[in-house]
Amino acid sequence: MSLFKNAAGALVPVRESRRKVGTIAANGAELVLDVDGDENANIHIISSDFIGTIEFSACYDDAAANYHVVPAFPITNAAVGGTVPVAGRPLVSEALVAAQDVRAYAVPCGQFRKLRVRVTAFTSGNAVVAITSDANDSSHLSIAAKPMTELISVTAAVGAALTATLPAVPGLRHILDFVRVNRSATAALTAAAAPVLITSSNLPSAFAMTLGQDAGGIGIDRELVMDFGGTGLAATAINTATTIICPVYAGVIWRINVGYRLGL
Repeated sequence: MSLFKNAAGALVPVRESRRKVGTIAANGAELVLDVDGDENANIHIISSDFIGTIEFSACYDDAAANYHVVPAFPITNAAVGGTVPVAGRPLVSEALVAAQDVRAYAVPCGQFRKLRVRVTAFTSGNAVVAITSDANDSSHLSIAAKPMTELISVTAAVGAALTATLPAVPGLRHILDFVRVNRSATAALTAAAAPVLITSSNLPSAFAMTLGQDAGGIGIDRELVMDFGGTGLAATAINTATTIICPVYAGVIWRINVGYRLGL
């Protein structure tokens, strides 16, 4: 703790961080930390024999009765045992099943009253959980810089329809950074008045793109690009697959690239 003087010259203690440590060893067991006024938290879990699922949640209300899941960003270089989570990919829960598990997570907690780690499925064993929070910026790149961490790239056979599917993630939604659709002509294309409609699901306002049916020679590519800027385009629903769909187009090979992140 640091001490500062206020305008009246009185010494005022300044809290630098909060920390709480506890053991979880049953279904419904939890560790809760008051994070009111803090911006970020780190969660550290050490287990020698815990087999079960942990969930990350937080609440806004004074009664601490209405918790909801929040994204936790794995710190993969601190992880030991089991299947190490993908770097930069947030999650709202994780199943720990290895004989020796160590996990660390970074969690944004600004405006929350309390942050909770809770057992939602339990088989056996116990784990020691430590939560530390403060008012500083997070040291985790995915929180501080918000980079794109996911990419889907798919292609189709000649003349076939193509769907790019962003898989559903429990508790989280897709935030699209860009959509790129390539049309490669494998035969001479005949011009037509009606445009080709590229559709989607789980995106606002039935998001779609159009591509004119121009006359194109063999080997000619056309590309459509939608860039959603630094904040991205949020999918409509959480825990739901998002799709980009190209229709049947004779003499054409489609390719779809979608860059995205995960968030609430």
